[in-house]
Amino acid sequence: MKKMIFLTVFFTLCLNANTNQKQIKIVNKEELVKEYKNMFEEISKKRVGLDESEIENVKQPFLTIRKKTKGKKSNQKKMNLLTLEAILNKKVLINGTWYSLYQKINNKKIIKITDNSVWLKSEAGIEKLTIRNKNANISIK
Repeated sequence: MKKMIFLTVFFTLCLNANTNQKQIKIVNKEELVKEYKNMFEEISKKRVGLDESEIENVKQPFLTIRKKTKGKKSNQKKMNLLTLEAILNKKVLINGTWYSLYQKINNKKIIKITDNSVWLKSEAGIEKLTIRNKNANISIK
């Protein structure tokens, strides 16, 4: 008889403990659902970015390092020499300055931009600038 009473009390305590844990878990799940809903609402809010005119007015983020030259003649030759450094979204980086189609550089007008070259037109004729690979192991596509 004592065993039966003990077992009954033991099982009753176990059942109560299980139901309390289930209620705690349900409360925690409901809190988690509310928290996730709040997170999703924050994510779904419309974010406003920059428009085209603001993007075009952004200054170049790249650092340009220019070497000092001793003579004026060598500096003049370098100014006439155009080096195509990058092409990005129909804009080109030539001698550290970004240009777009139909802009002028040293009395030369950009008439065509392709994936890896730029065509310049001047009084002397048409000139093609291409991106030079400084490292042969790196290919630009």
